[in-house]
Amino acid sequence: MTTLARGYSFSVWQTLSQWQGVGLIYLPAAVASAFLLAATALLAATISGNVVKAIVDRYGAEVALFTDSFVAPRVQELARHSTLSESKKTELDGLFSPVVIGRPIIAFRIWVDDQIIYSNNREMIGQRFALSPARARAWQGGVSSELNQLDGDDDAAIRALGVHILEVYAPLRQAGTGQIVALVETYEVATDLTYEARAAQALVWLIFALSTIGFISLVVVLIKRNASEISRLNEEKSAFRMRVGHANRRISDINEMQMRRLGTDLDQGPVRLVGAALLKLDALRALVADIEAPADGKNADFDAIRQALTEALADIRKLSESLVPSKLYELSLAQTIATAVRRYERRTGASVTCEMALIPQEVPFSVKACFYRFVGEALETGDRTAARTVRVDCDGEVLQVEVKCTIATQHLPPSQHGQWSRALQATIDSIGGKTLVQALPNVISYTAQFKVP
Repeated sequence: MTTLARGYSFSVWQTLSQWQGVGLIYLPAAVASAFLLAATALLAATISGNVVKAIVDRYGAEVALFTDSFVAPRVQELARHSTLSESKKTELDGLFSPVVIGRPIIAFRIWVDDQIIYSNNREMIGQRFALSPARARAWQGGVSSELNQLDGDDDAAIRALGVHILEVYAPLRQAGTGQIVALVETYEVATDLTYEARAAQALVWLIFALSTIGFISLVVVLIKRNASEISRLNEEKSAFRMRVGHANRRISDINEMQMRRLGTDLDQGPVRLVGAALLKLDALRALVADIEAPADGKNADFDAIRQALTEALADIRKLSESLVPSKLYELSLAQTIATAVRRYERRTGASVTCEMALIPQEVPFSVKACFYRFVGEALETGDRTAARTVRVDCDGEVLQVEVKCTIATQHLPPSQHGQWSRALQATIDSIGGKTLVQALPNVISYTAQFKVP
């Protein structure tokens, strides 16, 4: 499971890294576009609301101008009395006739405090209702206009009509003093006004929407251009990295083949010649003894020559064994790792546990050579009495070999904890692999990973 997670994480990280540059460009643009949309929506809602309010107030001002010019002079008695005479009510009935005013007014009232003292609907006269915000603004001297906001208790009958209504409250002032003595309230059918307000709102939203879409489209075009350039550069960089990797592997293959040839030449050349010299040395000693030459000084010379030849032969064999074996080219990966393990066991007499999962048979020669050297050098570290385990597996595209030594940490030299073989690590890195060394309390783990082509 650990190997599966590691291989999956490697693939995901590689994909994210490939698109990281492009994603980082789109992210600020997406955030900026979101803020722009939110700000534009808020601004459009505010402006459209103000536009509608201005249109409604314009209509309300026309009604207020009519009431101030024609109604206020007829209700001046309200400065002294809280009611109107019947003659004034009759006069007001004719004044608010749609034919006279030229507007589709369906209801009108005059308020004193919270009481209706006049209405074209006689049933409403004398009723009292709680002070509404619109009436409160009118009592303070302003004209209050509301479109389709019939939310008061006194508006129940008008709401039942189910049409668009403009409600206007206008103050009625006493001549000479300017004191507000009453309020006039009118209800006007406002179908055309409603359509005009909605058209103005739609126009405001359309202007802001087109401006925002144009700006965002411009940003997207610029970002796409940059993203395409970054994607092209990423592809070129990836292709260049692949070319460098293939070149490194070819160079590594050439080096490994040279070392294999050198090992073969050492085995077939100097090793055989030195061995033959050792065999001839005994025959030469016997020949010297036959001619009855003085043997005391000669035996010492023969022994010195034998010792020199023996040491030279051991050194050459050790150097030859450190190189890649000549038969490695024909072996599979499993056989290569098994050869490295057996070589260590023959030389040290120790036993190594070798676990091999399902691994590919054919891998590049440079990878096999690196694995051979990696296993050999990892097994050589630490105390030779420690238990050692070699595990090889392949999960998807990741080929991994792990060497574990169960020993005390203090048995490992300090220089080998983090950089136990710089040359081997550099070689593995150069052909696209990775190495990891972990020093735990009782286990030293060496891991090499390659992405299988």
